[in-house]
Amino acid sequence: MTAINNALNSISIGEAQSFGNLQITPLLAKAASAADYLTLSEAQALGLAVVTEVSESGSVPTLLLNNSADQAVFLLDGEELIGAKQNRILNLSLLVPAKTSVQIPVSCVEQGRWSHSSREFASAERTFFSKGRARKAARVSENLRDDGVRHSDQGEVWGDIAAKMSSIDLESDTDAFADAD
Repeated sequence: MTAINNALNSISIGEAQSFGNLQITPLLAKAASAADYLTLSEAQALGLAVVTEVSESGSVPTLLLNNSADQAVFLLDGEELIGAKQNRILNLSLLVPAKTSVQIPVSCVEQGRWSHSSREFASAERTFFSKGRARKAARVSENLRDDGVRHSDQGEVWGDIAAKMSSIDLESDTDAFADAD
């Protein structure tokens, strides 16, 4: 609670702004210091983070991240990782400590491919669409609470992609979310 109290104590109240029946009072915080972590794309660009399948045979709901940086690496919920056997999205946000290898929970967003397009994944620097991300997050939370696993409902993720592609009248050979971007 100390961190929260410190953050709240650093906030000041700005001048209220009014328009019609609406009034907004801004809460102003002091400028934050520089981030003490790298994003996945920053770490990958520096050659300090590598994301791969967990094994040669792979595992749909799990990937392996090797962080060789002296800083933590931040992975954003819904961030798309492209390459390897099929594109995936992150099931939750993670801050991976420096000099750590960890398995990361993911969902497939390319149903029709299970063959290597590359050995490593790259951050696509985009995230899954908000409605699909919210539904995925709800299932991950349920599974974490009920079974202690960070898995989504993979069929539901694929259904959300199919509905999205149908809504924009788009077809894809591999049913890849990336094709709808």
